[in-house]
Amino acid sequence: MPIKDLKLEKLNKSGEGTVTAKLNKDYVTDKFEGKPDHFVTDNKIVALKVTYQKSSTTSFTINLTFDADIKHGRTEFSTKYFPSPFRFSYTSGSHTKGYTSAKNAGFIFVEEFDITEGTFKAAFNFSFVDFDTYELHQVHDGQIDVQGLEFIKKIGRKV
Repeated sequence: MPIKDLKLEKLNKSGEGTVTAKLNKDYVTDKFEGKPDHFVTDNKIVALKVTYQKSSTTSFTINLTFDADIKHGRTEFSTKYFPSPFRFSYTSGSHTKGYTSAKNAGFIFVEEFDITEGTFKAAFNFSFVDFDTYELHQVHDGQIDVQGLEFIKKIGRKV
């Protein structure tokens, strides 16, 4: 299920914790320090959307969706476990620039995922291409430590 089908913008804020990462120095920011906007599941797919509000007009967002039956350990990006690998966006004022992960460029190391407890801890690394400059940017040393997974039965309605 594509993340857009989850219609996260219609859901209330869910999840707690942090997602941090570093970015290569030739990008607009060299760090990401975000808090969850949404951490939801329908028992098949898990969606995590995290925003780093750098200033009142500048923010960065990371989105990740993965199968709810993901195994612990390192997984290279593939459509089998990550129907929508990391997506990254940059908002300045009213303009948002979105990027998708570069193919075959990244991994996630799942340290803990407990759907019953609603916890997720992982390390990650991925790259994306700036479509304007064609530069490859790397998001590295990423850490996910979130809890408070919300179960949704039908979009917009909690279980």
